[in-house]
Order: sequence, then C-alpha cells, then structure tokens
Amino acid sequence: MCRMILIDALFINKGGGAVLLQYLIEKILLLPEKDNFFFLLDPRFEVPAVLTKNYLVIPNKVSDRVKFYKENKTSYTKVFCFANTPPPLRLNVPVYTYSHNQKLLEAPRQKFKKSYWRLYIKYLFIKFYNKNTDYYIVQTPHMVHELLGTGLKDAAHCLTIPFYDAEKYKGATLPFAQRPEAEFAFVSTPSPQKNYPTLLDAWEYLHSKGHRPGLHITIDSTAPHLLARLEDMKARGIRVFNYSYIDPRELYFKYRYLVCPSVMESFGLPLIESVESGMKVLAPDLAYVYDVIKPSATFNPWDKVSIADAVVAAMTHELPFPEIIAKNDIDKLLALLV
Repeated sequence: MCRMILIDALFINKGGGAVLLQYLIEKILLLPEKDNFFFLLDPRFEVPAVLTKNYLVIPNKVSDRVKFYKENKTSYTKVFCFANTPPPLRLNVPVYTYSHNQKLLEAPRQKFKKSYWRLYIKYLFIKFYNKNTDYYIVQTPHMVHELLGTGLKDAAHCLTIPFYDAEKYKGATLPFAQRPEAEFAFVSTPSPQKNYPTLLDAWEYLHSKGHRPGLHITIDSTAPHLLARLEDMKARGIRVFNYSYIDPRELYFKYRYLVCPSVMESFGLPLIESVESGMKVLAPDLAYVYDVIKPSATFNPWDKVSIADAVVAAMTHELPFPEIIAKNDIDKLLALLV
C-alpha cells in the first residue's frame, strides 16, 4: 500500500457523527488529492455510493483495529481519527483525533454513576491511547473547555474547526408565514441527554392549561417506554406525532419552530440545520447553544414550565429569527489534512 492520508472512522455508524463523516467523504472526493486518501470504515456505516475505492470495512472491535495499525503503521503520511479514540500505536506521522462526544469527556467526573460506567471504560481507552495523537479537533469553544478539563491535552493541542454541510438545508420552499402557526418539531434519537421526558412533560402541562400545540418528534423502538407514553398522551387528546425516523428536511421545511430540550451536545447540529431551513428556534439556556446559534428564545431544559412558557411565547408573540454563530470551516480542515 502506498503512503496515503488515513481517515480512521471505525466506530462511526449513526447519528450526527455519521452525517458529518458522509459530508467529509463527499468533500474529500472533490479534492485534486482525493486518491491520496484511504478510509477505514465501520461495517454499520452506510458507505456512500460516491466512495468506490480506497476504503476498507473491518469489524468494529479493538482487536481488529490494533491488527490494522500493526499491519499498516508505515503506510500513511498523516492520520485523522474520526471517532474520539487515538490510534492504538504511536506513529511517526502527524495524528489528529476528532473529539465529538461530550459525555465521554464528562465520564471521569461521573464515573460513579451507573449510566456512565460504559462511557468511563471508553474514556480510559482514550486516555491510554492519548500519547498516540498530537492534536484533538473539536467543533466549539465549549468542547475545548470540556477537553481541557480532562487534562488529556493543553490548549495549544486542541484545535477548534467546526464543519457541517451548509447547503443541505437551504432552499426551503415554504415561507415562514405560510407554515402552520402552532407546530413544533424536534428531530433526534431518544438518548438520555436529548431530554425527551421533560419535553413530553411540557406538552402535558401545556394541554392541562388549555394549549394544543403540535409536537413532531422521532422516537424509535430503542425507547419503548417513551413510545408507550406517547400512545397514552394521544389517547388523552395531546397533539404529539411520532415519525420514528424521517429525513429532518420533511419537518424543518414544513413547520415554524424547532424546540430543542437537549441538555448536552458536542456541536448542536440540529440547531444549525433548523436555522438554515427557515425555522425559529427555542433552545436551552446552555453554553453549547450559544457556541453555534443565537436562538429565538431560551428556556431551562430541566423545567417543564419553562419549556411550556417558551412555547406559549412563540404562539403569542413575534419572536426574532435566530442567527448562526458557528461557521463552516470544512476548507480549513481539508487544508490541514492535505
């Protein structure tokens, strides 16, 4: 194998990480140097049709990753690890690791909580391999703060390079004024940090106060307790609509408001996507939000009444349109890799 630039994306298979990986692959394949890149991919990741060569899919196991690096440790001139974890070997080339999971960085502080045990074990892998990466790349100043709190690297070795597909969500055909007045959307998997229970609490509270806004969400089969709760809410006349999975554009281009209850995000990509789609955004009063957008309104994400008050304000007042703060630095990232 000739000496190339390795994009190690093992362990990336769904969610925001997979969206960004697909975008990165598409941008790399537009470069004159595209044939100098090699991609290591997870079997659960849907390989884009545009990627026809220079990639390898291996089992998403630590042992298989170690074997790959041992067999190819002199094959690359630069390495970019896309899934939080540095290489298992120290290489004699520049190595960058993309850190995009805030819960992993919080794990050392939360290691005695049962919900963090598996994350803490993953964090220990990162710490063990930490010497094998020269830099960590993150998307926001908030993530730099979280990374510095672990002591893995100093500020000089933490690079802030946000990137996202700035064109994918532009061009909504339905103007804001023509969208339904009292319809809200939140597109996300039902992982704990997304805070769906408090959002549903807020919709029950709104119903008890005589308000009937619509809530359009994407809770899949991994959260059967939430699915059962939705059926109970609908039986009581509460306007909740679940799509399990849907292209976000089908909601972002149709409805007026994004209501995001998430208490933790490494980047907050849905916030940017919804702004690009012409929506107004109700978001938590948390640091990750202000790193990426200036929202239309904020609330306390742990308080159902605060969320409900923001929803009522959206229905009864003319809220400002949000503004995007984070810029797309994909060209800076590509220049670094090339």
